[in-house]
Amino acid sequence: MLPVVDRQRDGGQPDLCVLEDGHRIWIEAIAPEEGAPGPDQIVRPIPMNEGGGLIAAPIRQAQLRTSGAFWTKAQRIAHYIEQGVVTPDDTRIIAISASRFGVYVAEQPLPLIMSTLFPVGDAYITVDRETGNVLDEGFHAAPVIQREGNPIPRTAFLDERFANISGVIWSRVGLGNLSRRTRPLTYVHNPLAEVPLPMNWGVWDREFVTVRSDDGWEANDILVPTRTTEAQ
Repeated sequence: MLPVVDRQRDGGQPDLCVLEDGHRIWIEAIAPEEGAPGPDQIVRPIPMNEGGGLIAAPIRQAQLRTSGAFWTKAQRIAHYIEQGVVTPDDTRIIAISASRFGVYVAEQPLPLIMSTLFPVGDAYITVDRETGNVLDEGFHAAPVIQREGNPIPRTAFLDERFANISGVIWSRVGLGNLSRRTRPLTYVHNPLAEVPLPMNWGVWDREFVTVRSDDGWEANDILVPTRTTEAQ
């Protein structure tokens, strides 16, 4: 890590700096909250013993909170680059913690961050009625996250405007649940990154690499090669 004595006193810097063979890897971290009251807020469910019932998981709301957190920190990193704090050769990573609402966000089949940075919608499966065999499975294309007002694009990592971001660290770990077995640490590479982080660099539990395919993009968890998703 960059020692405190070497950090700037004025103007600010990203939250963490990892030094490796003279190369700097900057990490700008954020833990988004549940949002302001309204239809886009992540609302905690009422327990059954207090009169609650079954409700849909707040996936859309969590995607909005995560997208807003990414945008906030992407703007911050752009500012650091403009000020010369982060140089053209430095790696720039955004770390997003969903600890405040991680209990409401599933990790399978994909971590929520994937459906925030890429146009990945709901999972689907097609079954043959006669044989019961699975004919097809995948994810619906979903280029935006719906909300009140204008929808939010979820194509940041397919957009050259965010090429200055190397990738995103994603975590649902919180004080109530520190188990990385149920809440794995995930790294998502930006396929358009100007300064990419090398694959298998960190201590991630899941690591998604996205590459162009014939008619779109294909993402793989390279730590578990059988996990694949496509973004059209």
